[in-house]
Amino acid sequence: MATTDATIISLKPAFVDFVDLVQGDTLSFKVTLTDDAAAPIDLTGTEADMEIKRLDGTLVLALTVGDGITFSDAEGGEMTVEVSASDTTDLEPDYTYRYDLQWTNGTTIRTLAWGTIRAIEQITD
Repeated sequence: MATTDATIISLKPAFVDFVDLVQGDTLSFKVTLTDDAAAPIDLTGTEADMEIKRLDGTLVLALTVGDGITFSDAEGGEMTVEVSASDTTDLEPDYTYRYDLQWTNGTTIRTLAWGTIRAIEQITD
């Protein structure tokens, strides 16, 4: 699944490309975790993190709960990921970055989403 406007991702791992993200724009999307019966998974007491890296593996940005990732409805299994406008300003235009989003529940780690982010030059300051 490749998209330019991912807003909801279920517990199933998703390959999501964010194509043509303009420098200085906010990148925001929601992830809803549900079990096999489509019941929400309670996120209380769990962690999540997302890393954006250059193709050579150099870390560009790390998000954690409370710093870019919010459990917007923990009992309802919903988290919101937001890369701030000030963070996307520093992305190099015409460069494609790699990212993944992981959720940790105790010793269990699940990759919820991964893909690429391609930045383009901002025109309006």
